[in-house]
Amino acid sequence: MGGIQLDGLIQYLQQVFPIYPDETTADARLAIEQFGIKNNRIQVLSDPIQEWSQGDILNIIPFLNFTEDGQVSNFKAPGMIITSTCDLDRKETIVLCPCFSLEQFKSLKAYADIPKNTVFEFFFIGNGLTGGEWVVDLSRPLTLPRYRVFKQIQDGNITRLHSLTRVGWYLFITKFSMKYFRPDDSSTMYTRQHL
Repeated sequence: MGGIQLDGLIQYLQQVFPIYPDETTADARLAIEQFGIKNNRIQVLSDPIQEWSQGDILNIIPFLNFTEDGQVSNFKAPGMIITSTCDLDRKETIVLCPCFSLEQFKSLKAYADIPKNTVFEFFFIGNGLTGGEWVVDLSRPLTLPRYRVFKQIQDGNITRLHSLTRVGWYLFITKFSMKYFRPDDSSTMYTRQHL
């Protein structure tokens, strides 16, 4: 597994945390390098850890899709567990997001930015799965009953392919936060202040 570029991660952190001063880039680089890098790349994925956890990628999950005329269709894709690890054994449902090959997004204007992890909808995870470079589409969550997914894992019908490394998990929660917890635009915030 090839990981993601360290320089791209540093640039991403500077974009999502604009108060982060440019002159301390060396400090951020040093902090990230302490997690371990190889060939100027950060390893995001690892072999599965012992217990299932947030960020695990499962081999094939049936996801729902809706056509323009409102018809329901399915597609199968690897899925990343979005649910917090502490909730995986106690909540009735879990949330997964589909993983796609980077090539599937070639038609998007933002295609070149996806591997830089600067597009909010996507979490670029790099090499892994079945070869090639992969992306988690954070804008397409699916909720499934936890007991059914767990049973499918126990029965060997669903396989845990990867877990996130420590730095991969930090990057994931940063991406997730930036996707779902960005502040509203200034005019909306102004309106909220004057209600």
